[in-house]
Amino acid sequence: PGQNVQSRLLRERLAELEIEIERFKKENAALTKLRQENEKNQDILRKERLEFEQLKAAELAKFEEYKKEENRKLQKERRIFERHALAARAIPDKKEREEIQLLKQQLSSLQEELKGKESRWACTHNRLRQQADSLRQENASLRDEIRVLEKLRLNALKNNLANAEKVHETSPKRLESSTPTASKGVKFAVSVFIRSMSRFDHVHEEQPQETSILRFSIRLAFKDRGEANKLQQKSGETIEPGEFPQFELKNPESADEVISHAEGKTETVLANGERLIVFPNGTKKEVSADGQTVKVTFFNGDIKEITEQRVIYVYAEAQTTHITYPDGMEVLHFPNNQTEKHFPDGRKEITFPDQTVKNLFPDGREESVLTDGTVIRVNPDGTKEIHFNTGQREIHTADYKRREYPDGTVKTVYNDGRQETRYPSGRLRVKDKDGNVVVDSRV
Repeated sequence: PGQNVQSRLLRERLAELEIEIERFKKENAALTKLRQENEKNQDILRKERLEFEQLKAAELAKFEEYKKEENRKLQKERRIFERHALAARAIPDKKEREEIQLLKQQLSSLQEELKGKESRWACTHNRLRQQADSLRQENASLRDEIRVLEKLRLNALKNNLANAEKVHETSPKRLESSTPTASKGVKFAVSVFIRSMSRFDHVHEEQPQETSILRFSIRLAFKDRGEANKLQQKSGETIEPGEFPQFELKNPESADEVISHAEGKTETVLANGERLIVFPNGTKKEVSADGQTVKVTFFNGDIKEITEQRVIYVYAEAQTTHITYPDGMEVLHFPNNQTEKHFPDGRKEITFPDQTVKNLFPDGREESVLTDGTVIRVNPDGTKEIHFNTGQREIHTADYKRREYPDGTVKTVYNDGRQETRYPSGRLRVKDKDGNVVVDSRV
């Protein structure tokens, strides 16, 4: 009986184990199925993740392209807006238009003044150039005279002092007595020779002895050449042809004498005492008989006339006349009918072609009188006063512009755009830069 119990227990246990085995098999099968499903789900998830990553990259690329395109549009719109804003700022308002008009007027006035100054500078330049040319010609003439005198001095030093004194003392008298028909030009030539000889005696400048001395001659133009030979014999000097500067008579019917100088200058002394000097470059100089009036016609057409009362210089190229008076006043006449007066005290008066008169004072003040009676005064500190013919007055400073009306109204415009109006009744009205009334007080 004990074995039966054990057998029965063993069978029961086996049955339980078989049941457990069956249940385990079922659970293993279920677990295997779950695992397979899980692996399948993981594969699906990986595929979905890969697709999502690809989609995300594509969407990001599209977004970047969209962002770039929008940025380009924004930049284009911004540039257009800035251009519009700049154009809007460039359009002047009423105040700016008034300032532009005033600046244009000032620019026109300054341009007229600059033209006048340029004309004066051109006149001064031409005058100085003519003076330089005249001085160069005079220097050349003086150098030639010095060379002649120096050579004659060396000639005189080779002779004894007695012969030189004899020439100095006797030649004038013998010339006058022996040549009664000689012209004034001969007497002038001999006197020049004698003065030169006397001047040589007082020259103490040391010169080296030269073996050959250049000969400079005075060729005396006598009507009777024999008189010249007599003069040479009586003077004790050997005067050879070509040893002295030329002095010749030409056209005795129209002039008392014509003198040709070595440097090419020709001097004509007329019967009435007037002198005409012609320089090699074409410049002509006319001197009156009393020497009080001198007229110089330069080679470029300029004319300079000197009288007791004034000096007139006419610039041919600039068509400008410059007159200088004894008291120091200078008057300039320009081809456009503009006239300038320079006074000795430094004041300048400019009359423009439209008859506007502008005065420039030495202290820097300026005053302009327009044809309608308007007076504009500019002070050295830059402030400006405008007196209109209507009785109004306008003041311009660095900070504001103010206009005063005859009825007592005062209107002021400041640099920041503010406008202030004071009425005779005491009323005060203030506007901002945009024209909005911010204060309007009534008494």
